[in-house]
Order: sequence, then structure tokens, then C-alpha cells
Amino acid sequence: MKSVKFIKPWSMYSPGDVAGFEEGRAAAIIKTGAAEPHEVSGGEPAVEVPLQDPAAEPAGDEPKPAGRKAK
Repeated sequence: MKSVKFIKPWSMYSPGDVAGFEEGRAAAIIKTGAAEPHEVSGGEPAVEVPLQDPAAEPAGDEPKPAGRKAK
């Protein structure tokens, strides 16, 4: 995993955002000029947060989106 810091808007990222990608994907993004390599400061490893599939059903304890009210 390689971290990059975005310096230009790219996909859903804005300048200043930091994200981690597989080595090849990070290199490709850097090559476009949209991001630069980013090292995590303080010597602590970056925390990986898994992305939730937008098509996934909400878990049972999560509120469901409000729908239209019946008349």
C-alpha cells in the first residue's frame, strides 16, 4: 500500500486529501500529476479503512434512508 496526497482534483478526491492505493495504481495517479507521494509522519502506520460497497444493504442496526410517505 502506498499513500498519495492529491494536489489536483481527481475522481472523488480534492486537493489535500490523502489516500492509499496499491503500488501500481498509486504510481499511475502520481504520473498524471494529480498527486504526489505521501509519507505518514510520526512513524506510525496509516490506518486502512475498508470502503463500503454503495450497493450493499445497510446492516440491521443502521437506519434505512427515509422514503416517500404514503398519502
